[in-house]
Amino acid sequence: MKLHQQYLLLHRHYGHHTEHELTLADLAELLNCTHRNTLTIVKKMVAHDWIRWVSQRGRGRRSSLTLLVPADQIAAEYMMQAMNRRELQETAEQVSAFSSSTIMQDHLNQWLLGYSGHHTEAGTNNEQIDTLRLPLRQQLHALDPLYINLLAESFVTSHVFDGLVQRGEHGEILPCLAHTWDVSADRKTWIFYLRKGITFHNGQLLTSHDIVHTFERLQSTDRRTLYRDVSKQILSIEAVDSLTVCFQLKDPHELFLSFLTTSRAAIVPSPGTNEQKMKHSGDMHGMQKPVGTGPFKVTAWDDHLCRLEAFSSYFQGRAHMDRVDILQIPWTASAKMDDSQDIETPFFHLVHNPSSSAGADWTQISAGVMVHKLLTCNTQKTGPLNDPEVRAHLQLCLAGMYRDDGRADDSEVVVPDFSAGNTGMVDPEGFSDISISSVSSSPISLHIATIPQYRRDAQYLASILEQCGFSCTVRTATMEQFKGNLRLESDLILFSLIRDRDEELRRYDLYSTLSEHLEGSARITIHEILQTIAASPIVADRTCELDRIEQFLVDQNLLFHLSEKPVETAYLPSVRGLSFNSQGWVNLRHIWFPSDVRASQFD
Repeated sequence: MKLHQQYLLLHRHYGHHTEHELTLADLAELLNCTHRNTLTIVKKMVAHDWIRWVSQRGRGRRSSLTLLVPADQIAAEYMMQAMNRRELQETAEQVSAFSSSTIMQDHLNQWLLGYSGHHTEAGTNNEQIDTLRLPLRQQLHALDPLYINLLAESFVTSHVFDGLVQRGEHGEILPCLAHTWDVSADRKTWIFYLRKGITFHNGQLLTSHDIVHTFERLQSTDRRTLYRDVSKQILSIEAVDSLTVCFQLKDPHELFLSFLTTSRAAIVPSPGTNEQKMKHSGDMHGMQKPVGTGPFKVTAWDDHLCRLEAFSSYFQGRAHMDRVDILQIPWTASAKMDDSQDIETPFFHLVHNPSSSAGADWTQISAGVMVHKLLTCNTQKTGPLNDPEVRAHLQLCLAGMYRDDGRADDSEVVVPDFSAGNTGMVDPEGFSDISISSVSSSPISLHIATIPQYRRDAQYLASILEQCGFSCTVRTATMEQFKGNLRLESDLILFSLIRDRDEELRRYDLYSTLSEHLEGSARITIHEILQTIAASPIVADRTCELDRIEQFLVDQNLLFHLSEKPVETAYLPSVRGLSFNSQGWVNLRHIWFPSDVRASQFD
């Protein structure tokens, strides 16, 4: 048992700053070790000034023990040591009781400030190795494009994989693995021409067969993948030759090219004799490492660390950073830049969703991304929300419930993850006088569906509605369950929408998915407008039609806008080459850090 663990055990049993009388035998029994080892442990703790020990010699005589250091300070030190050894899971279990402690948060945050960010070290040949350490509190469950759900997972995979095409800085669609493409007059046949000499991280040469494999794999899955309505429009895909691939669509779909820029359409290698199949699974040595063509390759991945190293053969140019260590922090304490703002993703040199008071040294910019918190009604289910009057009353209850506070949250790809600390909720005072007596003489029962990250938001929503005459039950489940039957069995669905450079595609997918839990006439109306959008070649016309769907849903009280918040990034002057991907996250390939000597010449 480690010394820190032993102190935490003593503290749990005795508490600190209180003198306790006990024998060495009592202590040995508590620590489950021999008399000699107990004496060694006591001497070490005394040397660290953790305890005061006044020994009394003689059989049966009781010594005096006083614990001098708060347990959360020891727990923080224990966590810091474990970070260096990547023994996080065991440590997290040991210190979980102290994770909400302000003192522990301060210790951990001060340590993270030094441990995270940019670091330079010498390699085996004395070359300079630049490493960027990024702590994330979201667990990376999958890095296979077919299985990802979280925005943090999408962030990582965007640096490991490429698509046939990509989004530019201003949202335009640019060549990527394909250097150009042709489309037929009827917009149903798309031919892509691949660049020569592109290799995967394992050395396998990219060919059209990898493209065919990727999309056949996507087409054959039973998973409810993002943008599924668009991907299902693919009728066939053919490798014309080793560098030419032809897609045939069932019908023209003007969002098809946009879909090809997303993480769902990222290209994975076809299986070969020396190739591990891309399946998300685990084994005793950790998770399988994904293989792509992107600027970084995954060299280590387990429950606590994902290490990305620059792919020197990347066809668009090698990344400036040599290594990026993404640390998955297993505690709930918030990493802070100051006393007023929680930061979901503490990059420290690069801070996602910073406070407005980041300080004079920080530059804060918007990535042009908004997170919209939404609530929708399930009217396919027979229940109270089939009644337009009940939905209208619900709208009155929700009016003004949320305020915009100018902060966005670390988000999901499908269902963004806004933390309880960033909910933007206001005091419910003023809503208690809203009564449902005009609609029903007894409380109306409603089931609210969401995912665990939304639980506290849903509970707050339930408390507001209960003051208005509703009786609410909150149901949470995994992402896959939420995307499946859970929402179809519930009355209200709580989630949110990212409006980024893929906004058109995201809105199309949202309304297509939302229509699945609407009654027949509303569903038909939305499907008809979606068909018009898919066939319209003019962006402005498609936007108008998307707005028409949204207005229809709002007018029918089927969709409620709760809040919207910008995604912003703060960065220090030491960061160079800052640019953003389509979701508003920093593009790691372009950033770099000048040395202190060079930087100081311009101060």
